[in-house]
Amino acid sequence: MAEFVPLIPAEENNDTSWYTSVGAGLASGLLKTVEGVVSLGAELVDLGADSNTAGSVEKFFDDINIFEDAAQDRVVGKLTEVFTQIGIPGTAGFKFATKLADKAIKAKKAGTYANLKSPSVMKGMTQAKKLNDRIPDGTKRFAAGVFGGATGETLVADVEDIGTFGDFFDGPTAIDTQELEGRDEAGRRILNRLKFGSESLLLTPFVYGVGKAGKALAKRGKDLAYSNSSFERWVDKYIGSPFRPRGDLPQEVFESEMAKAGLKARDTFRAREIVENITKEVDKLFPRTGKFFDTSTNKEQVDFYKKLNDVLFEGDLSKELNPRAVDDLVEFLKKQKLGEENIQNIVVNLNNARGEFTNLIKILERNAGSKIKTGAKDLQAIMKDRIEGWLGGTYRIFQKPKGIFKLFQTFKPTDEAYVNAINLFRRYLAKTDKTRTTAFDPESSDYYEKAKFLVDDIINQVQVKKKPAGLPDVTYTDGTSMAKTKKFEGAKGKGSKVFRELFGEIEDPRYSIFNAMTNLSAVARTATYLEDVATQNRLVQNQGGRGFFWDSEDLAKQAVQSPTTGIEIVSLDSVIQQLPGGKNIVNPLSGKYTTKEIADGIKNINDIGSGLTQTIRGREGANPAEKAATWFYRNLLLFPKGVSQMAKTVLSIPTHLRNFFSAGAFAGANGILFEGLTNPKLLSDAFSSGIDISGLLKLGPNSARAQEAYRELLELGVVNTQVQIGDLVNLLRDVTANPGVVDTDAVLKPFLTKLKKLGNFFQGKYVAEDDTWKITNYVVELDRLKKAAVSQGTELTDDVIQGLKQEAARIVKNTVPNYAYVGSAVKTARILPIGNFMSFPAEMIRTTTNIAEQGIRELKHSKPVRGSNITPYVVDAETGQLVKNDNPLYATGFKRLTGMATTLVVVPETVVEGAKFLYDVTEDEIQALRQFVPDWSKNSTLVPIRGEDGELRYIDFSHSNAYDVIARPYRTLVNNIIAGEQDDRTLLAGFVNGVNQAGAEIMNPFISESIWTEAVTDIVVRGGRTSEGRRLYTDQTPAGDKAAIKFLHLGIALAPSYRQFQRLGQAAFGVPTKRGDELNIGPELAGFMGFRPIKVDPLQSMGFKIAEYQEGIRNARREFTGGYFGLLRGGRIKPNDVIERYFASNRARFEVQKEMFKNISAAGILGVDTASLRKEFSDRQIGAKTFNDLGNAKFEPYFPSEDIRGRFAEIANNLGEPNVYLEVAPTLRAMRSLFRDLPLDGAFDVDINDFLFEDINTPLLPQTGQPMINNQANLQQRDPNTNLTRTQQALLSPEEQVIASRRT
Repeated sequence: MAEFVPLIPAEENNDTSWYTSVGAGLASGLLKTVEGVVSLGAELVDLGADSNTAGSVEKFFDDINIFEDAAQDRVVGKLTEVFTQIGIPGTAGFKFATKLADKAIKAKKAGTYANLKSPSVMKGMTQAKKLNDRIPDGTKRFAAGVFGGATGETLVADVEDIGTFGDFFDGPTAIDTQELEGRDEAGRRILNRLKFGSESLLLTPFVYGVGKAGKALAKRGKDLAYSNSSFERWVDKYIGSPFRPRGDLPQEVFESEMAKAGLKARDTFRAREIVENITKEVDKLFPRTGKFFDTSTNKEQVDFYKKLNDVLFEGDLSKELNPRAVDDLVEFLKKQKLGEENIQNIVVNLNNARGEFTNLIKILERNAGSKIKTGAKDLQAIMKDRIEGWLGGTYRIFQKPKGIFKLFQTFKPTDEAYVNAINLFRRYLAKTDKTRTTAFDPESSDYYEKAKFLVDDIINQVQVKKKPAGLPDVTYTDGTSMAKTKKFEGAKGKGSKVFRELFGEIEDPRYSIFNAMTNLSAVARTATYLEDVATQNRLVQNQGGRGFFWDSEDLAKQAVQSPTTGIEIVSLDSVIQQLPGGKNIVNPLSGKYTTKEIADGIKNINDIGSGLTQTIRGREGANPAEKAATWFYRNLLLFPKGVSQMAKTVLSIPTHLRNFFSAGAFAGANGILFEGLTNPKLLSDAFSSGIDISGLLKLGPNSARAQEAYRELLELGVVNTQVQIGDLVNLLRDVTANPGVVDTDAVLKPFLTKLKKLGNFFQGKYVAEDDTWKITNYVVELDRLKKAAVSQGTELTDDVIQGLKQEAARIVKNTVPNYAYVGSAVKTARILPIGNFMSFPAEMIRTTTNIAEQGIRELKHSKPVRGSNITPYVVDAETGQLVKNDNPLYATGFKRLTGMATTLVVVPETVVEGAKFLYDVTEDEIQALRQFVPDWSKNSTLVPIRGEDGELRYIDFSHSNAYDVIARPYRTLVNNIIAGEQDDRTLLAGFVNGVNQAGAEIMNPFISESIWTEAVTDIVVRGGRTSEGRRLYTDQTPAGDKAAIKFLHLGIALAPSYRQFQRLGQAAFGVPTKRGDELNIGPELAGFMGFRPIKVDPLQSMGFKIAEYQEGIRNARREFTGGYFGLLRGGRIKPNDVIERYFASNRARFEVQKEMFKNISAAGILGVDTASLRKEFSDRQIGAKTFNDLGNAKFEPYFPSEDIRGRFAEIANNLGEPNVYLEVAPTLRAMRSLFRDLPLDGAFDVDINDFLFEDINTPLLPQTGQPMINNQANLQQRDPNTNLTRTQQALLSPEEQVIASRRT
């Protein structure tokens, strides 16, 4: 058996550095550009003189090109060399042709383009001119440039090494690699050049279109939506808008939206602070009392909370607490023997809550006061009525039942409240009954059944409504049979009290504070936002800008040129009314108009459901079938998807650790960690602030100072924006948004809303882990800005510092993943059954780009320069003198870009190379490992570790590297180019395959099955087989066992990650795994942070590889016999059909055997002996000959069996036609003979055109036809004596040659 060959060249073993290879690639590419021009001339000489001048030219340039070897040592060098040779002549040709076209266009306009006298010529030119005049001048220039570029590309020297897309797709531009001599060789080379250049005719317009779209998005930005170009508007709507943070909104409106969101987050956090502080103090008085949102009915507790609630809401809410009420409360608390400090804390927090009410109410009054032309007292009266409605109350009827076993539990009022409501309606019905002639007797049973029906109906109406700010409106029929609407907001008197008791009003200050503050905040911040965007719009329009809101529909259409652009104009009123308080607050945008895109953007960013999202949540007016379908979709797909994602993140301790440590990469990529080299105290203080302010290590409420700091950061939008949590919370809200059905939020609420139980320990800590590093970044960024300001002589006044804080926050929000900046398309995709946390990779792409952009901005010199403006010293454009770069943030920009390069490239490579050196691991061993790792680790950064037993293990560094999503596509591309060259494929073939797989790596988080969907698909679609091919059960598995396996498989998808704990326990107590492996505590502890060394067992893995191999062989055979193009389906077939399917079958078979050859080779490299491998193959019914052939890279082609040949005869007999198989059998035998010579460590380099029969429109002849060259696809010359090509002479037997010669 031959020695196992290495799988992939060890690029890292070369002494050539990547930058040396790039430089060599540039130099070699320049030389090859010259070679391309000279060699083309030589080929033209050879074509006429039947000589070999081109070969001499090629040898000459090979001798003088001293850079080629260094360029070829690295993939990046090879690509540089290729792009240089293509780019220079292609660009030159494009520019030259464009200039010629430009001159021709100008000549035509000047009337000097043509002056031919022939009438026939003039007539033809007149017709051509009519057609030509319809084409815009720009298009003519571009078309000329494309042809010029294609001509330029024919000058590329390495056409055959680079290859064409035709090689990859077996198209008409495939390169002819069969070398000839003399004139024939020159013709072959020239034709290959033409094929290479011709592809740019198709590719250049596509590349140009992509480039034009990118340039439009980058350069024109906010003006693109209003462009007169339909292409540019299409780009903005379908490419730009769905993926950029602002969506369809103007930047000014988006920034106001972000400010509003920050203020609302700050208010909500403040409400929770106060609630937690009150709960903490009251717990000391009532030790058994529940936490926030507990609805215990303990009478003492209820009465006490009612007393606090009365104190909180007594008097004018815009003023401080009533001192007398506070004194009474203090006396009461003293009698309860509560300590002075505890009493003080309760009073302080009640005062704090009242202060927040006052502040928000003043904001509302300030926004309303500027618009309401009335007296102060009238204004206060108006605002008081509105505020009472916004404050509303909290009712048990809106609370979700707790616990999974109470999902179908409905609200039940107290007996007393129920009877009181019935009696109220009995009296009302009696009063409105026009037929009644006697007085109503409350002791009678009159109207009881109808009143009871009305009360039950009202309860049902209220219960299915979304939780409103106050009591909702309900409808009922009175004694006159007229439909009535009952309004509860602001209602006074006995009736209101009856209904409040009926709905279970909760008089608990914790609820009241939380609801009042969040409701008031939503309305007050919306009012401020509307005033702000109205002001912004006014400023833009006053300065001559277009603006985004207009006073009339006509003005709006005129501003956006609707007749030309087709932009739709809509009224803003219907949109604003859907915002919090939009129907009641004074709206400065009332009566305004805007574009439909901006209106939709306001809806999207405010989560006003529309389109698919609204349908999934449950839209009003949906028919029963739609309601049922969306219910099942939410509860059987989205709800389990949310639970599974929550289990694997929020409830998984190992994920928490990885979340914290991987978030540190955000500091590294921004150069924050480099500050520790020059100012370790700054970095230490920043990190300490992050831990302190985030509350990462706190079990209860944070300190007052830390809470205040966190509120400020919330307002700035820096914290509480963890991307995965944003995806998860919004997904679960989508699931629970529909009224009128069982609300699955009942199961999730204990996980997501309890502030002191699971919230603080799981969701809260998950966010805190992310916040710790964001705060660290923010503190350092602020310090950088302060130092830069001081260096410029700026005094750090309060206003300056506030501006610097906003700038520091902007940098953090743009360079660290932030859910608020996720595009609408990605956010909406969360409701699909595919994808897991899609927002994170989207944000990684955005923020990584922004880090580079921010770093370059910080390097730029402020004045015009000659040459580069980002170097430490620049050449002043005016004086021509060398001056120091004047950017005060230059050092920051350098650290930022260095940090990004270090985090993305240096750290992963250093870790891998260090491990290779430490454990004496070769690159061949690394590549061999890749053959046996799971698919998701194929293109990961693998850190090798050799154990004491000498066996190789690996750590998937990518698993804990946040920036792997950026680096992985490039790594995938490089791996495929290297693999392609090892297989003797052209560079372009490897590049195309790499781009394909790199694109798949980028899209994988967005289109892969979600955790839950994958588990369901394993059972329902794949029939008990996982996506990796592992069998869960078979047809012979007993029904009971099969049901248990299914249940456990689905349960594991919904369960928190527990296996790492299991492995740690096994290591601690010396319990081996099911495979008999002994575990060590150290590696298992490392596994909690994603760094557990994973053992690779090639021999055991070979069993799965063999199963894949056997299935692949069956599928390859099916390419000939079955499938869509199968030959044995019955019906008429042509000889070429058989040849083509035989070729396709063996090409697929070749790839299957080649992959197994790689597996066998890799196993050998990893130390598995040949005898063990042979036994493994034998145990799985693969004979010694097949094993030896695979190990020696020998390809064994497929050939139809006797049964298959008999089926061909049977089909022909049924059709009454000649047996096509007999006609092509000699060709198939010739093809098999050629295939057997193909080594598995090479490429399937065979041209099918060498075997196809000539396509003639004549009936099928008797079995005398033989293979013939398709002259239009292949230019091989025929021997004039035999009328055969060289391929036919080499492959066919003498008898077959005679037949082929006759047919030709």
